[in-house]
Amino acid sequence: MYSNEMESLIQAVLEDGVLTEQEKRVLVNRAQKEGIDIDELEVYIQSLLQKRNQAETNREIEEERSRKHGILQKCPNCGAAVESGIAKCTSCGYEFRGLNANKSSERLSKMLNDVKGEDSFERLGKQATIVSSFPIPTTKEDLLEFLISMTSKEKVTGYFQPERSLKEAYRAKMDECIMKARISFPNDPVMQQVVAEAQAALDVPLKNITKVILTYIAIGFGIMFVLALILIALGI
Repeated sequence: MYSNEMESLIQAVLEDGVLTEQEKRVLVNRAQKEGIDIDELEVYIQSLLQKRNQAETNREIEEERSRKHGILQKCPNCGAAVESGIAKCTSCGYEFRGLNANKSSERLSKMLNDVKGEDSFERLGKQATIVSSFPIPTTKEDLLEFLISMTSKEKVTGYFQPERSLKEAYRAKMDECIMKARISFPNDPVMQQVVAEAQAALDVPLKNITKVILTYIAIGFGIMFVLALILIALGI
């Protein structure tokens, strides 16, 4: 619109998105030398500032969406921006399958392996937090792989609190995955088979706990019965 020198000057003063009084004077002086209408220049600069501010606002919105929902991708069919992990493109309905970006189990594994800590208990505590806050996959393949991975990792053993916390985090995440799979893929036989196996893995510890409780109750009654016999024999 203006000379290269004037355009370069305008871009320079608008670099930080703020137009100071001194920068205005510099632009006005340059405009007068080039015979540019000052009112016209002001309208032009304001339009550039509005575009810049709008772009910055859009960028902040995208960053916030990425923070909440994961890294944004492009649909391979229509090119629309989509949130990582969704099953279908919201613009064209294209179904995402086997996308490398949806390898949730690999991402979680890397995050857990990268955890640092002064000792093993501290690392286990941090890993439990990561597992608890990790987002649930929504595409079929990703959810299948993730659920299978959770089923194997749920078998963490240990008697100390950090170990139990990690095991509980895995179990809670498995439960979330199972609920997601049942809601999103109720008619998929492969998914439901994996869900059944995962649920069975979750139910085993509960059955073991029940068995232990019943055993202790039986032992308690047995001790009480023996004590009663002893008291009767002693005539007390």
